[in-house]
Amino acid sequence: MKRMDKEIVLYLLKKIPDQHPFRLSRLLFLLDAACEKKNGKRCTSFGYVVTPYGFYIDKFPPFLEEIDGIEKIEITDEQGHPVKGFFRLTKKVNIDLPPEVKNLLDSVISEYGHLEDEKLQQRVISLPEYQRRIKT
Repeated sequence: MKRMDKEIVLYLLKKIPDQHPFRLSRLLFLLDAACEKKNGKRCTSFGYVVTPYGFYIDKFPPFLEEIDGIEKIEITDEQGHPVKGFFRLTKKVNIDLPPEVKNLLDSVISEYGHLEDEKLQQRVISLPEYQRRIKT
């Protein structure tokens, strides 16, 4: 399953360049919710750490840094302090996803990829799939 996790992240960064782990994790959760709804199981193996107000994926930035073809970009101010960071796809990659996963991903990207962080977060935490995870 880990290989497909990498392929999914590569696909997301190819379709929506230069993403922060916050945004990527929300899109991945939305994908998993869509997969659960359609197939009864998730498409990824990510470990979501869920609270009523938000979540994170355990060890997600290190996972991103290990993927060949993805680079962590850090923007600094005049004093050299980091002010913004994101991950970028830095080379052409062949992405091999099952058509049903690719279609669900395209649907998630189309519906949620343009949302600002706050709206994206609200959409995720309001999902019944998210609320169920809080109770478990």
